[in-house]
Amino acid sequence: MAPPPITPEQLGQYGESSLVSETETADLKQCSGSVKAALWTGYSARSIAVRLFLTCWILYALHFTPYVYRELYLSMSLAEKHSVHVDEYVDLHPDLFEIAGRGTYMGGNPGASILAAIPYALLLPIVNRVAPIHPTIQEAQAPRGQRFVYFKFLEKVRARGLDRRIGGAAAITSCFFMAPLSALSVVMMFALLLRFRFSMGHALGMALLYGFGTPIFFRTATLSLNLLVALLGLFAFGLLWWPSEQQPRFERLRYWGAGVLAGWALLTDYSGVVTVSILGLFALALQLRSKSFWSALKGSLWFLAGALGPILFLLYWQWYCYGNPWLPAQFHQPKVYYMGYRTDRGFGWPMPRALWALLFDPLYGLLVFAPILAVALYQFVLLRRGTNRIPARVAAFAWMFFLALWLFCSCIEYTLRFQWMDGVRYMVPAVPFLFLLVADALNSFPRVLTYLAASAAIVETWCLAIVRENPWGSITQVFSHGLSLPWLTAVSQAAPQYARALSSETLPVALYVVCGLIIWGIWRRGRPSSPPAY
Repeated sequence: MAPPPITPEQLGQYGESSLVSETETADLKQCSGSVKAALWTGYSARSIAVRLFLTCWILYALHFTPYVYRELYLSMSLAEKHSVHVDEYVDLHPDLFEIAGRGTYMGGNPGASILAAIPYALLLPIVNRVAPIHPTIQEAQAPRGQRFVYFKFLEKVRARGLDRRIGGAAAITSCFFMAPLSALSVVMMFALLLRFRFSMGHALGMALLYGFGTPIFFRTATLSLNLLVALLGLFAFGLLWWPSEQQPRFERLRYWGAGVLAGWALLTDYSGVVTVSILGLFALALQLRSKSFWSALKGSLWFLAGALGPILFLLYWQWYCYGNPWLPAQFHQPKVYYMGYRTDRGFGWPMPRALWALLFDPLYGLLVFAPILAVALYQFVLLRRGTNRIPARVAAFAWMFFLALWLFCSCIEYTLRFQWMDGVRYMVPAVPFLFLLVADALNSFPRVLTYLAASAAIVETWCLAIVRENPWGSITQVFSHGLSLPWLTAVSQAAPQYARALSSETLPVALYVVCGLIIWGIWRRGRPSSPPAY
């Protein structure tokens, strides 16, 4: 049957989108028939968004891990001493280095540390009471195989009385910064899918799959700068794509806000240069839909104006800390850090081996940690048939972003040397945009196939979030030893006196049940007696 015409009102509501046949619409309604009888029947989109946010926040916080990244030390120093110096922690991480006559600094961009310092500073009075600095000497258990390097510093921090302090800081930055921010990104995905004319049930299901079936779940457990770049990019995209026909007077403000978010991604990590540049081109492309080139260029300059603030702050930061505004931290670190690399500072031309490893390496490849992202390729078939819901312009942006990030990360030589220790990291900023294409493809799949693919993705990612090893090792660990939680495992290894109590098989199950009951109450409370009119 020929596709029905789209009215101007629909264009104003959804922006650019594809045509969907009446037959497909009927199929969607039939497939979601049982969905509409489910718990969310009768809720408004805003009500679902609030419940979705709380659900994701609870589950993300439940799976946090006290593993420490370098950004945490700067967050602690900013909150506790109001200083950018990290002298107290200099020997706890190789990316903390001293510059003669200037002090000790973190070897990276400060965007994540600055934001994470806010909840830590707010909760610092509680931290001072429950985690005072009391040096002790106690032996820690050796953790599992390849992750031993992450726990070698336990004796050092315990000898200084920093073990509980650092563990508390890791918990706060994960549970009260990364977890709510990632939960907000799930809500953003839900809103975007509704904007792309997905049904309410399908948008909710795909948003949950994005939140718990992709590396978003895995990386939320720690203070992850790569995940923060991903989330900032998604929020910036959401501001840009909001249909200007609905609120034309806010267009400049939206573009400026998107620029601020994209600029902060660069302030967080230099891979954010991909976020700024590709989103900037996308902003220009959106303007070109209805304006001449020069008018579109002028309108997109609001994006550049927003990005300029964080970029200028980054230049100031590099001048204040390292003495040179134009050279990043890598140019000031000891050269011994880069021995064995092809270039002096670990960044050169793309490496074919890295291009392969970033996608298929069993220890950190994107498609190994999230095979479901390969489904995005099927969106090309939908574009050819004209049955896509994600517009061609957005699909082109998603693929351009992915390819640019892939190429950029293949130039980083320590991709091959160190990323195996952390799992998938560098390619995470591309996940939200690739998932838009995955949702479009799954929407066209048979219902059973969609459920199977989604279930497999969630099981794999859940196992990764629990064990935090490579995918195969995490899956076998969970199915052979049962459920656990990463923070329980870490605490039992770091404090042997609690190992027996924390290693109980019933404790994680009880915590899952408690959280499940809380989530059930969130979705049951205030449920409408009859569905609203849509």
